Formats: sequence, structure tokens, C-alpha cells
Amino acid sequence: MAGLFAFEFVVVVLGVLTAQAVADWSNDRAARAEMRASRERADSEIAFMSAVATAYARTIPCIEQRMTTLMRASSAGSDVEASLLVRPIVWSFPFTELTVDTLLTMRAASGSDTSEHYRQAAFYAARGNRLVDDLADDWEALSIISPESGVVGPGDRQQARILASRARSTLRSLSQISRNIRFRAEKIGVAPRLGPGQRLPRSCAEMWQWGSVLYDPPDGEAGRDRASPPA
Repeated sequence: MAGLFAFEFVVVVLGVLTAQAVADWSNDRAARAEMRASRERADSEIAFMSAVATAYARTIPCIEQRMTTLMRASSAGSDVEASLLVRPIVWSFPFTELTVDTLLTMRAASGSDTSEHYRQAAFYAARGNRLVDDLADDWEALSIISPESGVVGPGDRQQARILASRARSTLRSLSQISRNIRFRAEKIGVAPRLGPGQRLPRSCAEMWQWGSVLYDPPDGEAGRDRASPPA
């Protein structure tokens, strides 16, 4: 009788262990499938982010020069043409942050370096987006020296110089963030990719003509101008 009981106990335990193994296998398979889908989406977003970063690499020197022009005009007490205060459309780095579980599954499947590149891409995207917002806010505040705002006093010019100087600092930080995003994209193995009809500017003149750090067809919307809708 004791032997029969022991046998039945062993059978039950083996059954439980087998069921647990099957459940673990099924959960692992589902986790890997979710990780692959998340990674595919992330690769697409990082490809666009890398293209936006390339656009900033080309256009930040143009915008920085504009800020320098405004600083000099403010210091000299000169009137500023309204056209010099028109901000080009600035673009964000749209990225859907991967979950901790997805990163852990990715680490198990592809190694810690790979998962770290994706984690860093999310970090730099968030940081870059804050800088884009800061740049847009400071540029908007420069309207205090616009001829359309009325009489411009010495205090307005002094504040404008501070704003332009801060914008230049923001641009330099954004330039570094853009380099980091491109670096992470290269490590992941993703090439820059714009949306349909979008183009990178070939010169500062082209950027100012477009009124945007990259050309976007009239019906394009994804990722652009976090701070305010395009005019």
C-alpha cells in the first residue's frame, strides 16, 4: 500500500513538473515573440530618429549662427528684422520606450550590449525631446524684440541676448545628443530612414526656405514640432 502511494505521489509530482515546464516554455515563447515585435517597432523608430539626428547635424550650425546674429544685434541696440525671428519647424525623436521585461528578454536572447543600446536610445530620445522643447520655448520668447511687438527697450534687448545665448547652449547639447543617437543606431545596425517624400536639407538656405530642419510633404506629421503645431 505504501509503495502504491509513493508511486502515485511520484506520478503527481512529475505531472506538475511537466505542466510547469510546458507553461514556462509557452511563456518564454510568448515573451520572445513580444520582444521581437517590440524590437522591430523600435528599429523603425530609431531609423527615423537617426535621420532626424542627421538633419540636426546639418542645421544646428545654421540656427546657431542665427542666434549669434540676434545676440550681436541686441548688444548693438539695432532693430531686428521680423524674418530673423521666424523659427523653423523643429522635430522630435519619437521613440516608444521598451519595457523592462522586453529588455530582459532581449538581453537573454542577444546579449547585454544589444539591450543597453536600445535602453540608451530611449534615454537620448527623451533628453533630446526636452532640448527641442527648450529651444522652441526660448525662440518664442525672442518675440520681445520683434518690431511687431511695439517699442523695444534696452531691457528687452538684454533679455533677448540672454535667450539667444541660452538657445546656443541648448543647440550644442542637442548636437551632442544627436551624435549619441546616431551612434546607438549604428551599433544596433539601423540606417537612417526618413518618411515618404521627406528630405534632408543640403544647405542653410534650403532649411530657411523650407522653414523646417527637414523637408516634409504637406500631409506629413509624424514627429515634427513638439512645441507647437506648424504654421
